[in-house]
Amino acid sequence: MCNLPIENDFIMVYYIYKDQVNLLAYLEVNCLNITIKDVARAANVSVATVSRVLNNKNNVSEDAVHAVNRAVEELGYSPNFLGRDLRKNETKRILAIIGSTEQSFYNDVLRGMQDAAYVEGYDVLIATTRNNPEHEMHLLGMLFSRAVDGAVLLAPRLNSKTISDLSKRYKLAICLERLDIDDILCVTIDNERAGFDATSYLIGKGRRRIGLITTKIRSQSSVDRENGYKRALKEAGIPYDEKLVYYGDYDAETGTKGCEELMSLDNKPDAIFSISDTISIEAMTYAVQHGITVGKDLLFFGFDNIAYSHMFIPKLSTVEQPCYLLGKTVIEKLIVNMKTETPDKSTYKLPHSLILRESTGD
Repeated sequence: MCNLPIENDFIMVYYIYKDQVNLLAYLEVNCLNITIKDVARAANVSVATVSRVLNNKNNVSEDAVHAVNRAVEELGYSPNFLGRDLRKNETKRILAIIGSTEQSFYNDVLRGMQDAAYVEGYDVLIATTRNNPEHEMHLLGMLFSRAVDGAVLLAPRLNSKTISDLSKRYKLAICLERLDIDDILCVTIDNERAGFDATSYLIGKGRRRIGLITTKIRSQSSVDRENGYKRALKEAGIPYDEKLVYYGDYDAETGTKGCEELMSLDNKPDAIFSISDTISIEAMTYAVQHGITVGKDLLFFGFDNIAYSHMFIPKLSTVEQPCYLLGKTVIEKLIVNMKTETPDKSTYKLPHSLILRESTGD
């Protein structure tokens, strides 16, 4: 058994053996009971021939292939993949870090990432942080120790400066979220425009008292959607009323409490835009339970087009992100970055769309 001095899950011996040559030597001595040299002796061939056989090269005779495979089986040899990856300077693995798996729209994003990676011969490793920035940094240890070639942060919790500093040394990308920096590859949508479009649609329905349910957590996407809401009001000549804005969390309870507070106002809203479908669905539930006719007396617009948005009655109008394409695009561009000395650090904003259903009277 290999007895590597590993302190944490992925903070490997790289921290102890900074010199790659010494590290490879350590791996060779301590991690392989049977070495490639032993296989070469047993098969009566050179080490180079064993390497060619193990890597499925064509320039090896059938007799040599048979001899090496027989020696591998008899000796119980297992190739040292970590050592091989260090020699090749690549692992063909990309780490995807998400806060949680509770948001169903992540499924299509991850599927797009995996499909794009597979085409290029890469695998995607998925890890969750429970929205803990310290855990996020811990997982990035896989990148620091070169257990993966690159990493994608989906809605990161680390601050912008930390991520910016890391992107100067490692192959990093951001997906879905946008940071207040412009020196890292980012694939997202125009959240400000999406908030503007959703609010403008409600205004086009003749609504003038439009509430907003958003979050106390100042993620850039939330801020952008709020700014889009404010811009739509301004361009329509509707005064911004801070009483119509409720700040909560990303959970369903925020929808309930938000709708309750907004509907308790003397001058009640005639429409509510929420920055997520989960919030919006619970807000609608509260409205229905209190005898409010959704789609007529009170309109609702959500964000993300999760599966439940069209299962709930009335069905929820919402902003749809091109989730699969977002995941596919970020991986394609990250892989290109991993192969170039001048990485692309642009922000790509893919098109969103409005899905209109019963909650807006459609």
